[in-house]
Amino acid sequence: MRTNAVIRIVSKQRTENGDHAGEMSVLGRVTYEDNKNIIEYIENNEETGPEETTITVFGNDTVSIVRNGQFSSEMMVEKNVRHHTFYRTPYGELTMGIYGNRVEWSTNDKGGVLKMRYSLDFNNGVVSENTMIIYIEEK
Repeated sequence: MRTNAVIRIVSKQRTENGDHAGEMSVLGRVTYEDNKNIIEYIENNEETGPEETTITVFGNDTVSIVRNGQFSSEMMVEKNVRHHTFYRTPYGELTMGIYGNRVEWSTNDKGGVLKMRYSLDFNNGVVSENTMIIYIEEK
């Protein structure tokens, strides 16, 4: 089943330079399937233009985040597993590691909530600890 939704994303990032937080709301779609759930939206970034994001939730422990636009990336956040990924920028490509500490997905009759906690590293050195909560409100 596919439905339109308001997608609210709350994120927090802890780095050696301090803590950063952000929040945004966008219109998008959510698709519920037997073995996965898909959250899709387009973010209109003033500096980089439109960025299309597809978040696929597999079960209750693995999330794939694919972002297409000027800064493209593919991330896999899996509980208690470290994955490598590439982050593409106009200046080149970076390799980073992602270690998933927490992945929780829950749904109800009005939408769902996805909670993730993960760390990012470059050259095996942790550069940030991240928390992301995505609220889905069906419309």
